[in-house]
Amino acid sequence: MAQGVGRFRAVLHRLVIETGRMAREVTLVDAGIGNLASVERALIQVGAGVRVTDDPDKVATSRMVVFPGQSAFGAATQAIVDGAMGAALRMVIERGDPFLGICLGMQLLFDGSDENGGQEGLHVLPGRCRRFPLGLEEDAEPGAIERPMDPAAAKPDDVAPPQSVAEEPLSEAGAEAGGASVLTSPADEPVSSPDAAVPSPPEWSGSTVNEAGYGTTITVDDLPDPSATLPAAEPQPESAPESDIDRPRLMRRIKVPHTGWNEVEPTGDHYYFVHSYYVEPARTEDVMWMTRYGGIRFPAAVRRGNVMGCQFHPEKSQRAGLRFLRAFLLGGWG
Repeated sequence: MAQGVGRFRAVLHRLVIETGRMAREVTLVDAGIGNLASVERALIQVGAGVRVTDDPDKVATSRMVVFPGQSAFGAATQAIVDGAMGAALRMVIERGDPFLGICLGMQLLFDGSDENGGQEGLHVLPGRCRRFPLGLEEDAEPGAIERPMDPAAAKPDDVAPPQSVAEEPLSEAGAEAGGASVLTSPADEPVSSPDAAVPSPPEWSGSTVNEAGYGTTITVDDLPDPSATLPAAEPQPESAPESDIDRPRLMRRIKVPHTGWNEVEPTGDHYYFVHSYYVEPARTEDVMWMTRYGGIRFPAAVRRGNVMGCQFHPEKSQRAGLRFLRAFLLGGWG
């Protein structure tokens, strides 16, 4: 009898240990607008048990939901908002279960977006998505200098007349595929004039130049007497240091979409962003982290109760992104 009780206790103890090691199940929503494979791998790497589904009924009964997205507001997102999937997402959120929206998944939490003539969101958080304006500039990196143009590089035949070209910026999906975004039309780009003045060569000093183009020959009689006393040179006034105010500010044009690594406040970590629209929240208390691009400060991450969203892609942000997903999995919020 005692032997049987001992075995039972051992089995129970092992069961408790194994249960504690079990991964927490996360439902990854397949709504046709997300990069599911990389998000799934990242969640598994931080210890989640991932269930990928496009079934609204399964989403509605999930205890933890991640909703990724990397497309644009349009017909697909409107179908989500107005359909069964939107109702399932609201049910999870209203029930108080943990919910994470990534990139477009975060933007969908808000009232809507200006994209494609204006689109509706899930109305979970008050606020709207705005587009980065074209033509924004920001200060160049400290120590950056303006490189002078080689006069030989500017030939009249090489300079094309300016044209008016309508801008077609890439979508976030195009940027992820490695395409280059269009910044401005050629008319906005600086074009060096072929009539620009070419710098003159340095003047001769110390000797004269004869008709043949060579310096005149200096004889011994022409040299000064070393015993003669030379007049003292008059002190020259020191040149005033160049003022920072007089130096031109070096600026650079920002690209749209915003694609690349950005530092996030107040963590100091860098995360990977791909987006043309940013969230303008109505409540500052919903903002958890901030970042800046082209002089515009916008939310990098938001939180309201059990709802969390990030504009960056944690699955592409290496260690910082994995820490973020692990914190969400464990109920932490940074």
